[in-house]
Amino acid sequence: MEESKLPLVQHFSNLRKKPKWGLKFILAIVVMTLSAVIGVLAIDYNALFKGAGMTGDQLEQAKLFGQIGASIAGVFGAIVSIGITFVIFLLISKIMKSDASGKSIFSATLSYTLITGIIALIVIIIQWITGLSPTDYSITSLNIFDKGNKVLAAFNLQTFIGAYVFGVMLFATNRFSKKLAIIWAIVYFVVFIGFGLLGASFS
Repeated sequence: MEESKLPLVQHFSNLRKKPKWGLKFILAIVVMTLSAVIGVLAIDYNALFKGAGMTGDQLEQAKLFGQIGASIAGVFGAIVSIGITFVIFLLISKIMKSDASGKSIFSATLSYTLITGIIALIVIIIQWITGLSPTDYSITSLNIFDKGNKVLAAFNLQTFIGAYVFGVMLFATNRFSKKLAIIWAIVYFVVFIGFGLLGASFS
């Protein structure tokens, strides 16, 4: 397993023996908070509140409150998200009778969060710079071809990357077989797309 040439396998394998988590925990919170704040900055408030009769000052106030709210929610949301993700990963590990320690799984959870979070941060920074509002487009999804299409937005490259990182984690840290890790990665992919499509049906 240690000889695998697949990206990130060696990193997640090392977490079994050296499950460092302190710095990664802080970095994960910072990355997720930055994503939330920049996501607010990237929103086109003129389009969002079109027809609401807001003046320029009111729009600026709405933007300011959004930034403050995103900062606060980003910190607490990141901690909650990490906690929930860890519990899910731990439960899967226990159900499949993995011998990985809780500390190793937590460290792997943070690595998963950091990797997927950094990708999401890069994407939202690009959209902010290019003026593509995240309420209209996601440049890593199919809705880049159809503004505001939530169904197409559910088919996102970030979901595929997340599924890959999840599968590698199960394979390298939890010592799942290749077949089992692939099956769980597929389940991850299907579940996330399913939630995206479900959300689109209610929007």
